[in-house]
Amino acid sequence: MDRVEVVPGLEPDVLDRVVTRLRELEPTAVAILVTGSYARGTADPTSDLDVRVVTHADPSSEYRMWFEDRRGAKPLHVSPSMLSLERFVDERDEPAKWRWALGFPVLDEMRYVWATEDARTILGDPPSRVRRPAPPELEDFTEFVTKVQRAAAAGDGAGVRIFAPYAALLAPGLLRSLNDEFVVRDRRDALDAALSLAIAPDHYRDDLAVCLGLVPVGDDAVAEAALRLGRELLAFLREHKPDVDPQPDIARYLADGTLERHLGSQTDAAGPAQP
Repeated sequence: MDRVEVVPGLEPDVLDRVVTRLRELEPTAVAILVTGSYARGTADPTSDLDVRVVTHADPSSEYRMWFEDRRGAKPLHVSPSMLSLERFVDERDEPAKWRWALGFPVLDEMRYVWATEDARTILGDPPSRVRRPAPPELEDFTEFVTKVQRAAAAGDGAGVRIFAPYAALLAPGLLRSLNDEFVVRDRRDALDAALSLAIAPDHYRDDLAVCLGLVPVGDDAVAEAALRLGRELLAFLREHKPDVDPQPDIARYLADGTLERHLGSQTDAAGPAQP
């Protein structure tokens, strides 16, 4: 078999077996990349092995999984995803739409395990790339806060806890352009970045933590935090970044207070925007 690169923290014989199996499963493979904690150098004996297989032709399957036995350790969970070289290159221009990214750009870290020279030339060495942030979603944020409001009014504590995190996941992306740039590597990075935004409404950090379930509070407190997060964030954006969302029309409804009135927080504001 062609030379397999060393991956810190992973036994060479285990890695050889993984690469051999992947090349048998995908005969047109041109590159096998390690992602996740093994690519970042933060893996421990309990870590999964996340792998991306780049193929010349369309892969036979997009996802696979199996366990590799290891001496003196629990079986290694191997989680490969497969995509064509063309698709891999196209992904470079796509935003990081993972919810866990919280609206921040993501450093998609990868390291070669095996690759052809042509693939290395095309993918770069190292093949890591920064994925641009997903666009702000002001309408969805407002909708999820409204769902919390309705659930609270109906005494539906489960509904409050279902919808509050969705609103919280969208909040940092609405503030991103007002703050220093963060590029995140994983979920914990994204959370730390979200909680450290300096330019934000007064109760933003506390309310975000409650809505994400990081603070043990009751249903009523979660609903209160979500509604305050919504109302304060809308008012803050109306003053500091009324064009935060590129979606047509919504900037008008933010600027004239309609979104806040929709949440029942600005009953004395001016009338709705005219079409």
